[in-house]
This record gives sequence, structure tokens and C-alpha cells, in this order.
Amino acid sequence: MPGPTDFGYASFSFAWGDHICAIFESRIQQMEVMGPFIATGIAAEQRCVWVSPEESAEGLRRALVGMGGDPATLEASSQLLILSELDFYLQGGVFEPDRTLDLLAALAKDNEREGYRTMRVATDVSWLTAGRVDMRLWEDFERRLTRDVAGLALVMVCQYDYRQVSGDMIVTAMQTHPSVILGDIFRRNPFYVPASTTASDGTQVV
Repeated sequence: MPGPTDFGYASFSFAWGDHICAIFESRIQQMEVMGPFIATGIAAEQRCVWVSPEESAEGLRRALVGMGGDPATLEASSQLLILSELDFYLQGGVFEPDRTLDLLAALAKDNEREGYRTMRVATDVSWLTAGRVDMRLWEDFERRLTRDVAGLALVMVCQYDYRQVSGDMIVTAMQTHPSVILGDIFRRNPFYVPASTTASDGTQVV
């Protein structure tokens, strides 16, 4: 697996296989961090995948333009893949963790076929409003992501806007990601709780 590389914002750095939680309090703050994260990946000739509702996707495009990028050309070349939350998480309006994990694995394989050695994945989960997904199911999913991403040549950032998701979801996010971005601070997450041997549905997760 490739070695560590610059995160692309201030002194942040990560290792391939990291599963990171990012907590933001505004769209401006989000793009100040995530815009450079994606732009640095583009400059390093990595594939970058952005998953979000349309408002967030448009914010990313504007951020890239502001840094001198050409999102339309990048999307046409498929180096930048922008997917909706419906395509990635909620086909038919139903969240099925296995389907999303299979899609992530398929993206990783396609990345190799297209000649990219590494990939950055950034998902905006502002769609995750109360009642839309069972919280225990989401917690198990995030823990499975930590396990599955660790074996791939990619880094994944799950973005939570605390104005839009519940406090319980923020707690879940903090407990299921080994690394965290809080505003403009990146660090190993002291609140991370490693997965137990059995998930809430009784399946083995480690």
C-alpha cells in the first residue's frame, strides 16, 4: 500500500486506510477543509469521490473553482466522481449497509482498473436526519467501514454538520472513527471505541 501523504490542509496528515470523522459547524468551515483535501488529491493524480446532497456538491464545485480548478473537466475525466447520497446510501429510499459497502469496494477496484494508485472518499451525511436510519444500524455500519477501509489504498472522511444531525449521531460518529477533524484540528480520536466482537444485530464485526 502507498505510504502516507499530505492531507492538504495546514499540517494535517493521514495514512492510507484511515477512516476519519469530520465535525463542522458551517458550510464555510467545511469547504475550508474539504476543498483543499479534494484539490490536493486531484493535484496528486488520485481519484477523488464526493458523496453528498446537491447543495454540498455545488459547494465543493465552487470551492474548487475558487482554487483555480475546473470541476466540469475533472468530472468529465472521472478523476472527480460526485455521487448523490441517494445513489451511494439510499437506493429506493432505503439504507442497506451491505449495498453501500459493496459499492465502495467496487469503486476501489475500478480505481485500480483506471490506473489510479490511491483514492480519497469524502461523504457528507447531512441527509442523516432523525428517524431516517436506525442509529444502531448506522453505528454498526461505521464500525464495519473502519475495518473495511483499513485494507484499502484510500482514505475516507465522513462529514457531519452538527447543526443538521442529532446529538446522538455526533456521539456515534465520535465513537466509531479512529481519527477526527474538529473544525481546523486533525488528531487521533480519544473518544474512539474499538468494535466489540459482536454487533448489535448479533453478527461478527471483527
